[in-house]
Parts: sequence; structure tokens; C-alpha cells
Amino acid sequence: MIHFDNVSKRYAGGHEALSGLSFEVAAGEMVFVTGHSGAGKTTLLKLLGLIERPTR
Repeated sequence: MIHFDNVSKRYAGGHEALSGLSFEVAAGEMVFVTGHSGAGKTTLLKLLGLIERPTR
């Protein structure tokens, strides 16, 4: 299971990539990440893979 509760990520310079993100993915569930350019998709994947750490 994946569970994010009020996760935020702010980069140096003040750019906020994610703000207050909350969601849950159940075991065996398949999800898709979509959105426009700059929406935070790559940041989300980096947080999931522990490549980056959340600010909050």
C-alpha cells in the first residue's frame, strides 16, 4: 500500500512542486499519473522512489 498524507515539496528558490498532496493506493491496485507540464508528476515519482524527500 502507498499512503501520502498532506505531503508537500518545495525546491530551493521557493518553487512549490507539490502542496498538501494526500492519496492512497491499495495493494494490487493500478493507477496512472497524468497532468500538464509542471504539475508535479516527476516530483511525485521521485518522492515515491525515495530519490527526494518531502519538505513537509
